[in-house]
Amino acid sequence: MAIIKMILLIGLLIFVHELGHFLVARMFKIKVEKFCFGLPFGPILYEKKIGDVTYGIHWLFFLGGYVSFPDDNKDNGLPSDSPELFKNKPIYQRACVLLAGVTANLITAYLIVIFCCLHWGELPSGQYDIFVNNFVESTPKTTLNSGLKTGDRIYSINGKQVEYYNELQLVTERSKKYNDVITPEHYENVLSEFLRINPDLNENDILKQGQTVKLPHPMTEEKIILSNVDIFGLKAKNKNINLNDNQKEIRNKVYNKKSYKTEKDIAVKEFVIAIADTYSPINITVERNGKLIEIKTLTSGLEGKIGVVPKVQEKEIKINTVGQALKASNDYMFRNTKLMFWSLKLLITGQVPLDKMTSIVAVTKIGSDIIEKSGMLKGLLLTAIISLNLAILNVMPIPALDGGHLLFLIIEKVKGSPVDEKIIEKFSNIFFYILILLMLFFIGNDIFSIWIKKIY
Repeated sequence: MAIIKMILLIGLLIFVHELGHFLVARMFKIKVEKFCFGLPFGPILYEKKIGDVTYGIHWLFFLGGYVSFPDDNKDNGLPSDSPELFKNKPIYQRACVLLAGVTANLITAYLIVIFCCLHWGELPSGQYDIFVNNFVESTPKTTLNSGLKTGDRIYSINGKQVEYYNELQLVTERSKKYNDVITPEHYENVLSEFLRINPDLNENDILKQGQTVKLPHPMTEEKIILSNVDIFGLKAKNKNINLNDNQKEIRNKVYNKKSYKTEKDIAVKEFVIAIADTYSPINITVERNGKLIEIKTLTSGLEGKIGVVPKVQEKEIKINTVGQALKASNDYMFRNTKLMFWSLKLLITGQVPLDKMTSIVAVTKIGSDIIEKSGMLKGLLLTAIISLNLAILNVMPIPALDGGHLLFLIIEKVKGSPVDEKIIEKFSNIFFYILILLMLFFIGNDIFSIWIKKIY
């Protein structure tokens, strides 16, 4: 039943999108030939003409839908100057028709969120509480002796108050011993100490093979303080120094040594980078019995773990009035819109590989699991996010999508004449087939992931 509910919810979003195009076209007295579910090829499961519009369902009904105009059919029986043709309408009317599907999805998403607020009286805040649930058997002694206790709520990490579910994991992973990266500031500190205990050297020297140098006491790196860029997975531009393979090899050999005999020629700068890679301390403040308690400094070792099994709970916003519902809905929509644009940036910049993208198959599977395990509230909210994402994706300036057709209208407005129909058709067809291939790739990847239980 959960899968059926999710399929129906996704079907509703497709229907709403196409209904937006249909109603606005009719409002401007543009003739509509077809209103169909599914991609426009392959067998038709159902088709019926009501009035002058043919309604149909294609066999791939769950992959989208379309509204077609007589302009798409050369044998439409209408004169070329007919006011019922889409192409003969003013640019602003055509733009309204193109944006109607996106607008319908945005309105639907917003109404779903408001409904959830008013019906259930709460809404997820997007912020989380992280508790110490228990400790693993291999928990380091530094953690066991730190003062952490089961049930503690982690209030802040390295001075930053915890808001998101993945902050503890990110900090412990990035603070691990030998993480293969150092900051320029840490490099300067280690270089200064290295030159102090080796006064006959300077920064631009070359250490010769067999030369013995003194090693400074290992210096801890700066504490990791996460930004939103880190938390949401974006790669920020920074000047951090990454260790190469030779530097990693040297770093591993100098561990716990007071001096080192070089095995080959190496620049002082390169050598200092190698010995500077140590670890970052982790300072945690917890809330226990209503009081904030500072925990002794933790270290996450080579594996980037401190041995804590966390329990993560999303904070709920309680809603008692219509005004609170509107404000909470606005915040929820804004937050998820921002997340969607960040996700697109990750994809466009290549920070997320294509095989990590999902299709309608995974969305349906995940959505049905959410409905089954967390209830209809979370299922409806996921539907709202999907509707929001559909709107954002469709308005992107890609031929074959609404945004692509809108781009051609903008070009027409700027140049003062329509773009050649053959050019529009050529670009639209190329990108349509590219999108179909990508969709098939994502679907195949999802089916494989479900089969090998990567998607549960």
